[in-house]
Amino acid sequence: MKKNILNSGIFVALLLIMACSSDNENDEIANLAQLQADVDEITNTAMTGPWVITNFVDSDKNETTNFNGYGFSFNSDGSLVADNGNTTISGTWSVTIDDDSSDDMDDDSSDNSMDDDCNSCTVDQLTDVLTACDDWFVDKLERNDNSLEDNFTSYKFNFSADGTVSVTDGSENYSGTWEASGSGNNIQVVLTIMGLTDLEDTWTLHEIELYNGETDVDLRINGEDRLRFRNRCTLGNFNGGTSTGEIDFNIFFASPADFNELSEDWNIISYSANKIELIHESGGNGGTDLLTFEKQ
Repeated sequence: MKKNILNSGIFVALLLIMACSSDNENDEIANLAQLQADVDEITNTAMTGPWVITNFVDSDKNETTNFNGYGFSFNSDGSLVADNGNTTISGTWSVTIDDDSSDDMDDDSSDNSMDDDCNSCTVDQLTDVLTACDDWFVDKLERNDNSLEDNFTSYKFNFSADGTVSVTDGSENYSGTWEASGSGNNIQVVLTIMGLTDLEDTWTLHEIELYNGETDVDLRINGEDRLRFRNRCTLGNFNGGTSTGEIDFNIFFASPADFNELSEDWNIISYSANKIELIHESGGNGGTDLLTFEKQ
């Protein structure tokens, strides 16, 4: 009798696990479907041109005038043609789902989590980002296959350049230290906060993402555990708009040099029938590139 009860309990538990897994898979499928719908909409919008460049900032230098007089046509065959009446320059373009969006939908994947997303990151850049914004919060925390971010919904983190970090949940205060060393994909971040043992560890910096109205610092351990701090602050001049970091607007020109500068996997700040605003974070020097197309 006891054996039957035990087996029944295991069966129910398995059903619950399967139900949860199914819900997660359905959410991921729905998210991918929405992303693909957005990709299709942005693609169709781009093909309604021609467009002109009304703003291009490359590593904080405005180079908009390099493209005066050129109309840009995003064609259905993937070709991108710039023409000023005398000169025609050909390139390619596409709108795709960002590879990094798979990190959010499959956080257990060691392949995704070991991507070289921070090749040019520096300790100085990380320090500047963490100390420029107040009241960071834990957007994602995975430890030993357990999602723990809900345990920190009311916690606010403030990082100082002297290596201290202060934390409050509204009723209790915590203090600790943080230290970063290394370079590129080998930047190690040591967090020590007494009373918050789920966060204490030596983490590897995986990625820094800057968007309009959102800043993310993503940390990993061995491609398994994950900690992502998020902030609603904006670093850099985004000229308004709403960011989506999950879709890439890919542009490539082999030559000439000024057109080659447009070659990036741009993130989309905002888009409408008459304007497309793009951004690319350079990484190493923390420079922000901006590109705006408006309907001709």
